[in-house]
Amino acid sequence: ILRSTMSQVSEAEILTIVKGYLLSSPPGEFSEVVTDVRGLLNNDELLSKSAGDTFRTYNTDQMVQVLVPGTEREAIITKFGEISPNEYLDPLGGNVLTYDHIKQKVTNVRPISGELDSSAESFRRALEEATVEYVAQHYENGTPAVFASSEGSEFKFHICISSSKFNPNNYWNGRWRTVWTVQFKPGSQAKLDASIKIQVHYYEDGNVQLSTNYNKKLTVNTTSNAKSTAEAIVKQMMKTEQEYQAALEQSFLTMGETTFKALRRNLPITREKIKWEAIRNYKIGGDIGGK
Repeated sequence: ILRSTMSQVSEAEILTIVKGYLLSSPPGEFSEVVTDVRGLLNNDELLSKSAGDTFRTYNTDQMVQVLVPGTEREAIITKFGEISPNEYLDPLGGNVLTYDHIKQKVTNVRPISGELDSSAESFRRALEEATVEYVAQHYENGTPAVFASSEGSEFKFHICISSSKFNPNNYWNGRWRTVWTVQFKPGSQAKLDASIKIQVHYYEDGNVQLSTNYNKKLTVNTTSNAKSTAEAIVKQMMKTEQEYQAALEQSFLTMGETTFKALRRNLPITREKIKWEAIRNYKIGGDIGGK
């Protein structure tokens, strides 16, 4: 039936549907979803037409963590560090990574050569140092990256944190993604724009997903001193993320008493309590009577 229906859909529509399925893949399960979609589509030529763009969009949006060859350190693949469709900045390691989106691995590493904005570098490096320390203290599997650009005397930074934990043997996977966009002229107020996304999939004897998207705007006073400015910004980041996590945990505690109860009736459709004792007596009476 599915293939009969697919024959009535245009190629462009099929590609849109396929891309939607792939981009909604839970963390750590992209390859499995690709395999399932490939089996349903049964048309590798058609799938390959959108594979490059779709895989790249998924990897950069999910801010996948990748192992840097020759090290035990991970870097982030993100649009904020994208130099070309397959080259990504790794400022912390001083590298440019070539990443194969289809094979999902780093294929080449070269030193950074002129790709960083030198005018913003002192503040970027200070933010990087403060963020690395923060992530080490508060994220079990976190990977940070800080990217910078400037326009005149105004600086713009993207502070990215990606933290994943995959446990397919126990049927769950999850990822926390944070992007802080920070804009300021040294000595003036900095504008902070937070985007926090959490995605968790639990699929033992069921299929439950948590997907959140939290945004908040803040301001922080800055100085001409890069270190003190970075510490003030990261302190506000920590406060905001801790408040959001606490609110999320509180919602889990109350969910059982509100959301889940709303999914079922307190009483049967007859609006009368079931008389379990009477039912048991009826059964006993039937057994005695040989019925």
